[in-house]
Amino acid sequence: MTKIELSKTGPDGLEEAYFKRGSFSHITGNRIKILPFTTKYSKDCDLDFRMFQGIVGECFRISNNTSFTKELVKDKENSFKKKLRNYIIDKALKKVDTDKTEDLEEVIIHLFFEDDGALIKFNNKMLPYMHFISEHSMLKETSAFIYDIFLTNDLLNQDSLTHSLNDNLFYKLIVECLPPLEPKPKSTEKLLYTDLLIEITELFRKDLNFLASKNELLLNHIEDLFKYYYFFYLSQLAIRLNTFGESKTLNPIYFSMDWETLSETRPSYNFGWKKIVYDLENLFAHANTIELLNFITINGENIGDYSSIVIYFKELTNPEQEILINKIKELSNFYKPQIEALKSPFKALENWEKCERILPSSLKNKKFNNEIQEELYSLFYRINYQFKNSGRDKPYNDYASWLIQFCKINYTKTRGRLGSTTVINQETLLFFTKICIADNEKIRLKELWNELEQRGLTFDEASKVEIVKLFERINLLEKKSDSGDAQYVKSII
Repeated sequence: MTKIELSKTGPDGLEEAYFKRGSFSHITGNRIKILPFTTKYSKDCDLDFRMFQGIVGECFRISNNTSFTKELVKDKENSFKKKLRNYIIDKALKKVDTDKTEDLEEVIIHLFFEDDGALIKFNNKMLPYMHFISEHSMLKETSAFIYDIFLTNDLLNQDSLTHSLNDNLFYKLIVECLPPLEPKPKSTEKLLYTDLLIEITELFRKDLNFLASKNELLLNHIEDLFKYYYFFYLSQLAIRLNTFGESKTLNPIYFSMDWETLSETRPSYNFGWKKIVYDLENLFAHANTIELLNFITINGENIGDYSSIVIYFKELTNPEQEILINKIKELSNFYKPQIEALKSPFKALENWEKCERILPSSLKNKKFNNEIQEELYSLFYRINYQFKNSGRDKPYNDYASWLIQFCKINYTKTRGRLGSTTVINQETLLFFTKICIADNEKIRLKELWNELEQRGLTFDEASKVEIVKLFERINLLEKKSDSGDAQYVKSII
């Protein structure tokens, strides 16, 4: 007999988790961690989310259980880049016996540092030294999320990622002058993020392994890989959560190239940003719903996200299915009176009675295949309703803003009256073209479209025409005839 339990009391129960100092408060991340966001959005992270260097650097530091010394990070008035540059130059000048220190300093700055003081990535040893522009806790949490989801099994400690072929004397000098990183013991008590889209994380690891085999490509584009897969995973997760266990495949998100002109009839408009933004908006309700659901255990194991719950449900006997459904109903019965007891629980004209009245019609529109999905949606609907129709709508909106603004910063373009649309630029397209071709000399054009779609990059026919024109212009297209089957894209590595 399968054991299905709902933990209500005790140190791991609902009462203990949701009542702090005698009052009810929403929590996430105690029973299951699926999203890295907070309910206080800050624009301070925008530049870091665009550059992504600090997040990648932090992933390498997590992998090595290290952190920067306090001397490098404690002074908030001076930029980390300039402090690191000054440290390296000071060390280098002390190591080299010369009476032309000013000339040597000028050469080092010219060869190894950007205009803003950033250290140029000429060697893999530089990767752990990429730091955040803004000292914000959300950036470290984003790094922890990426590490937990994508980078298990010491993926960043493989030789191809920690050693570099650049070994001339000048390079060696700068590497030797890098400041030491302090050991930082890894916590064994920390709850890790749960990977809910294994097909995406496996593809990321494949692409990272290829990138690691091409040292120059790695140093030039490692941030692009990490940043895109962060978007790919989270956007697909948001879409899948909104199916409540129905979807088992990746959903196409249409992109256009950033130089194109779009119309309202294009798939790249209707099935791009316009489509996915609605899936992103209610992430906080999903996080809270799934947290509540994981107070239910099956044979002592948390039940996971909607998809895993539906799988569990199908494997249960009819009496066991009824027990699981009743446990979810108990969660709704636990939740509703807590919200009613809060001060000003709803905005004017909104109340639980209205919520319950319109829920059946919303369920009918969803057309679920089984009762468990209806019950999952019902719990979500109630949680989502109270957030959107109460004074708690600001933290609800702020939570989603972390991903919405990230997408807007990196993968959308505003096109007049059409608003925002999902786009990529030429550099990103060519980078992923290299990833898709990998070690082949060339691949069929049709195969390239399939490889890009596997990575979440779907284009309509008009965008494909623009891309083919680009390939022709830069001499990447090899035609044996005008047939799509006889067109090849050549390697550009």
